[in-house]
Amino acid sequence: MKKKFDLPLLAALPALLPALLSSCGPDTPDKVDTSGMSRRAFKTEAECRAAYKTQIEQGLQNPCNREQRVGGGFIFFGPWFGSMGSISSSSGLNTGSTSPGTSTGPIPSQGTRYLGYTPSGTVSTSGLSINPNGKASAYSAPTISRGGFSTGARGTGSAGS
Repeated sequence: MKKKFDLPLLAALPALLPALLSSCGPDTPDKVDTSGMSRRAFKTEAECRAAYKTQIEQGLQNPCNREQRVGGGFIFFGPWFGSMGSISSSSGLNTGSTSPGTSTGPIPSQGTRYLGYTPSGTVSTSGLSINPNGKASAYSAPTISRGGFSTGARGTGSAGS
């Protein structure tokens, strides 16, 4: 005894998924990988800008970001920075601070990479790299891809017979 199942909706699923997913809102960009990097906290934007005056003069864009505090008020964070020699989560840059992701320790002297912020407050994908001799150049940050659906290859088949 043969049974036949008619599944028209399931057969149409490969064509429907991209259309449904595209209507879920704007695509979000990949997240910038800040592992092994730190940033400093400041009470005012003026303090932040003063601390990174040299990097701003060398071309660092949007180095300070204002964030809302849980109890009210604001805190300003300087740019993300990390040593060019060893950007890893065990780099030891998070010294001297009780807040995760912040640092009051020295900026590494073997060359440093800086990432500022976009106008909307997210970490920028481009920043500034300063070698040990003080020469500045552009830096593109690595990103963490979030993956997703691909519509390039579609399988065909039938359900039941």
